[in-house]
Amino acid sequence: MKQEVYDVVVIGSGIGGMSAASLLTHEGYRTLVVERLPQIGGRFSTVEYKGFKLPTGALEVEAMGLIAELYSEVGAGFEVRPLAKLCYRIGGEDVPMLYKGGLRALLLTASEDEEVTGRVMAALKRGMGWEEPSNSISFREWLSEYSSNEKVLGVFQGMIASFMGINAYELPAGEFIRWLKITRSYPAIYGHAPKGNLALMESLAKAMRAQGGEIWTRCETKQILVTDEVARGVVVQTDKDEMEIASRVVISNAGPQKTVELAGSENFDKGYLKQMKESLRPASSIMIHTVSDRPLLEHADSLILTEARRVNWIACPTEACPELAPPGKHLMVSYSTPAFNFPPYDFAQEIAWHLQDLKENIPRFGSEGDILAVNCFHGEWPAFRTWLGYDLPQKTPIENLYNVGDAVKPSGRTGLPASVASGRMVVEDVKSRIKPGEA
Repeated sequence: MKQEVYDVVVIGSGIGGMSAASLLTHEGYRTLVVERLPQIGGRFSTVEYKGFKLPTGALEVEAMGLIAELYSEVGAGFEVRPLAKLCYRIGGEDVPMLYKGGLRALLLTASEDEEVTGRVMAALKRGMGWEEPSNSISFREWLSEYSSNEKVLGVFQGMIASFMGINAYELPAGEFIRWLKITRSYPAIYGHAPKGNLALMESLAKAMRAQGGEIWTRCETKQILVTDEVARGVVVQTDKDEMEIASRVVISNAGPQKTVELAGSENFDKGYLKQMKESLRPASSIMIHTVSDRPLLEHADSLILTEARRVNWIACPTEACPELAPPGKHLMVSYSTPAFNFPPYDFAQEIAWHLQDLKENIPRFGSEGDILAVNCFHGEWPAFRTWLGYDLPQKTPIENLYNVGDAVKPSGRTGLPASVASGRMVVEDVKSRIKPGEA
């Protein structure tokens, strides 16, 4: 069997794996990324379909913060066009979300009551500045102590479902406060990649290769090699032959369950396996792509619904990035979250409710919109690998074997920045223990 030697092997080229790989390459580690698919990016990539560039999962990208900092640090180009206008629909009115002081305005619109708004804002302020609420209750349970107004509760339901992929009655209360602390520490300005998410990932790959890193696509990992409870490398299948790759560090972006499968469950202690089985709660979602000759959203290019059955977020990426569609065409992308994020799912019914929400909330959807594609995210390709507050640690019981991605994210983080944060945390641990060239 042909053999290769690297300092680090990264399994999977999602944003978590690529963030770790690019940072380690930047620090001088001989790093290899192995990806089973023909292109990189995982759930942060792009597919071409009938002239449209469609996301494989994540759509909007934070235009500043952890992702932009990563690209700057490793010398990768980062082209993201900010949204022109993000709105919340409350009582039929589209209310702009201001990046500073906007939450109070949203709550006042929803409650139409200064006292209720003040009470909720005071509770949030105490949670952030004094004592966070317990994770033993959901955020909706905690918030209901301060307001029973369904429109107020709906603002947070729309926000949580859009950014976290679960419902307000599923999110642990403390996790929301921690997320709010992080998002309020810098302007969370979102945007779209004009050439698609794949172009962003290829920019990261280009910077990595320029510094000596390697990325192999169409390369499936068959096994993580473990000897004496220490990771020693991987066995991969390329389009030509099977290869054994020795490395001091193995980083998996394939999800904890797949990592255990590849390394062999017999190499993990019972406590870790039990924690994985009991803790991880994948989040499912439905994404529908609708095509039209003119924009279907009239007052915003991104809209969070607060009173719909299922749909929580609608975006028109071609408003900022017409390059994502053929000339003269517009794309609308809508997301919905099941009422309860545990399988089994009735996706036929979920799609029907999603479409009904679009008909009721987008006046010209029925007459001018043509459905281009419907995607259901679940199973091995979920919206999120686990809910906030139900993550595993990045380190596994096997020495030098790490997980990165949205199943091992730090508390209070979600989406793409959470995966980037997990990658950076692993990199810092690797740097503290192993020097480049020690393989």
